[in-house]
Amino acid sequence: MNETIEHRALEHFSNGYVCSEAVLKTIAEKHGIDSPLIPAIASGFGSGMARSEGGLCGAFSGGVMALSLLQGRTEVSAPKDPLYHNVQLFKAHFEKAFGSCECASLLGFSLGSPDAGEKFQEGNCKACKCDLYVVYAVKEVELLLES
Repeated sequence: MNETIEHRALEHFSNGYVCSEAVLKTIAEKHGIDSPLIPAIASGFGSGMARSEGGLCGAFSGGVMALSLLQGRTEVSAPKDPLYHNVQLFKAHFEKAFGSCECASLLGFSLGSPDAGEKFQEGNCKACKCDLYVVYAVKEVELLLES
């Protein structure tokens, strides 16, 4: 991959993939995994878990799915601890960087509110906030996978 992982994630995000899809798809591609199921499995996690109250940030959720894709169990007898450790670190690092993993806390409003679209546009939230979360998620997941 000639372009950076950050650039690729933002490219996916700007081309219509929601935050969770962009993060998972980017990490999967970097590791040679290509499947139409990759963005599909992440679709419901975008926009703060489908604009639900208290929903987690989609970029964060996509990162957890990416870690699970690459470190998750394929047999019940396989250990969970390495993955759980990295998910815990990812959560702690994300919260330290941004103060929360919850979409509404990060944006300052719920995407489920009636005026969310207007607030999102007025605040230029995609460029000023969500792009940062997507980039951070792919970079941090890759760091955790390398360690």
